[in-house]
Amino acid sequence: MKCLTARLTLLLALLPLLLGTLAGGALARDLAQLEPDFAPRTGCVVLSIGSEFLVDLDADQGLTAGDLLAVVEQGGDVIHPVTKEVIGTLDKTLAVLQVSQVKDGYSYTRLLRGEAAALKAGTLVRRYSGLTARFHDASGSQEALYARLKAGLPALQWSDGEGAADLLFEATVNGLQVRDAAGQLIRAYAPAPGRSLAALTPPTMAVAALPATATIAAPAASPSTMPLAVAPAAPASPANLRYEAPLPSATLNGALSMEFPRFVKRGQLSHATQMADFEAIGGELLLATTDGGRIEIYRLGEQLTPFASGDSITMGRILNLSWWQPSAGDAYLAVTVWSDKRVYSDLLQLQGQQLVPVISGYGSLLAGFDIDSDGRSEQLLGQEFSREHFYGSPVWALSLAGNRLAAQAPAFELPANFRLFGALITDITGDGQAEVAFVRNRRLYIYSGTQQLYKSSKELGASVSTVTYDIDPDAQNPMITSASCEVAPVAADLDGDGLAEIVAIAADANLLQNVGVASAINKSWLAVFKFQQGMVMKGTLGDSLERPLQGLAVQQGQALMVATEISGLLDKHEASYVLAVPLR
Repeated sequence: MKCLTARLTLLLALLPLLLGTLAGGALARDLAQLEPDFAPRTGCVVLSIGSEFLVDLDADQGLTAGDLLAVVEQGGDVIHPVTKEVIGTLDKTLAVLQVSQVKDGYSYTRLLRGEAAALKAGTLVRRYSGLTARFHDASGSQEALYARLKAGLPALQWSDGEGAADLLFEATVNGLQVRDAAGQLIRAYAPAPGRSLAALTPPTMAVAALPATATIAAPAASPSTMPLAVAPAAPASPANLRYEAPLPSATLNGALSMEFPRFVKRGQLSHATQMADFEAIGGELLLATTDGGRIEIYRLGEQLTPFASGDSITMGRILNLSWWQPSAGDAYLAVTVWSDKRVYSDLLQLQGQQLVPVISGYGSLLAGFDIDSDGRSEQLLGQEFSREHFYGSPVWALSLAGNRLAAQAPAFELPANFRLFGALITDITGDGQAEVAFVRNRRLYIYSGTQQLYKSSKELGASVSTVTYDIDPDAQNPMITSASCEVAPVAADLDGDGLAEIVAIAADANLLQNVGVASAINKSWLAVFKFQQGMVMKGTLGDSLERPLQGLAVQQGQALMVATEISGLLDKHEASYVLAVPLR
């Protein structure tokens, strides 16, 4: 009876919130669903298939992608000393599984921690039972919420420490988020407009209905020390484009870092960036980054300062981020996610310092392009997902029509082997027509319509944002393929002759790139391609780095890069750095 009372108190005391994390498109749920979302469910392992394990739980038991299951070893009975009744068992959690796909009658799971040897047919599993949980109060005013969570979810092993846990419940004045040990979002709840999570509903108050749209909360940004005026790229010495000569120290203005010789360090991020994209929006230069799970946006002025943050609506691993500005100041972030063994894309609008969901679960790849080279990515393109090649056909020009995306044929020709991620579409020959440049299989291709103008040597790209998957997951012996989401080249007039050059990321990578021992990219650098008298001249800009580069822009008279440091089996350190090569 006490347990039932505590649960009723939880349901009545918490403000209704919205949930937006289901794969393939978020569904609205309020916080009255928090207890069912995390209610224990018992099942067992059916069999193992490769690196995945089938369990006999499905949607009928409330299971959804992202849920965590404890692999349980049943211990001895706990017997009451007076009544001699069995009041429990001394169970032990051997491993933790995460649901990757829900089928009719069973579900696929993957191992998060523990030994696979403990997973045999018939092994007991329990959803959200016996898992460690930790509460983080970012607002400093949610003690009552923490007490209610512990009372309403007693099957979790709550810890008041700061160590690692299977589940992290993070509360701010803007909402409640639940993440796994890797930081992947499992559930997200946001209060109704004009309310905060601190304003708990009194127990006697009726639960009100919520609107069908929620915003993704963003932390308050630190003000920049100086308003940013985005200046055009200054002319560079042609010698800097042809040779890897050291930059004169006078151009570095005292910002030279011993950590990165001949680079200006503009800022540091605490996570390993998987993908990043720069965009000038409303007179400010913004940088969107992701570690594959969380989206962080920074303002790059005199200093690198936090601006906004959020999550994809579709639950999964973020592969690509791309800005889109259909009109000046009207900014969207196209987020492509690997979820449930395929690609989905979400469209989030930047409203002030918040990312607001607009489109969720779009079944194609999305990216924005600055075709007229005015510094604004005005064109949104979508490319069909192909299981065989990843980058499929057709490719559409997209625009917003209410709450959906309207598609039409692009106003320019694209080659059959076009790849949306790692592509640049703009005039680089000076003929007034947009050419297409993209990275494919470590080479840079340049096309005029369907005519190939240039193919580089095999040293371009080598992104750390990759995905490996089954071409036909239902086949008895499925074939595996991999796809890379490359950082897009940029166009900028580096030498002041009125004609834009292509600046692209190049790298020396080895075969261990995707194994996880380290980044496996020996060095990265900026390659420059210039059309002159019908020929392509190739050069370099700045020095090389012993780190992958996952973001690129030419702004403020500098070439800006996001250098990332990926942890491996032996080295667990992760960080990212915003670096600059002055063009003056």
